[in-house]
Amino acid sequence: MRSYVTVVSGMPRSGTSLMMRMLEAGGIPALTDGRRPPDQHNPHGYFEDERVRRLAEDSSWMAEARGKAVKIIYRLLRYLPAEFEYRVLFMQRNLEEVFDSQQDMLISRESAAAGQDRDRMIRALAADLEAARRANLRMLDVPYREVIRAPGLWAERVSQFLDDGLDVAAMAAVVDPGLYRHRKSTD
Repeated sequence: MRSYVTVVSGMPRSGTSLMMRMLEAGGIPALTDGRRPPDQHNPHGYFEDERVRRLAEDSSWMAEARGKAVKIIYRLLRYLPAEFEYRVLFMQRNLEEVFDSQQDMLISRESAAAGQDRDRMIRALAADLEAARRANLRMLDVPYREVIRAPGLWAERVSQFLDDGLDVAAMAAVVDPGLYRHRKSTD
């Protein structure tokens, strides 16, 4: 068993659920509570644990995450307790694609947040993301677009980053290019 916590992070809609699914297929158990069911936006599931949302107030459960993969939104990385070792897979995606994907989800839920100014939000997301990446953690940047283009290559890179031993073929097999619905022609 791995002695560290494998953290999958990034912005919402950046491929974090895909990476969690890949890790689970590769042999790392996912720490999830199963409360958020799959839907049209994430047909294979969200791989979330509600306790993550309260990480700043309560990290007592983190010991359960050792040897497992846990999805932690980028804004909460600074609250990871220092007594554990972490390997962070940081999902990267074109911010326009992230915004478009979030907009679709918000519109389908009839959320008032769907009316946000696109350019202002993308600038704010970029600044927020840069601040989060300054965390002093061992991190591998994983470009979502490249995982879709070359899943075998990225499954191998992820396995190497996590000390090898993962089922790379199984990881690559779960990548579904048909779910890459919000593409920009350039990054």
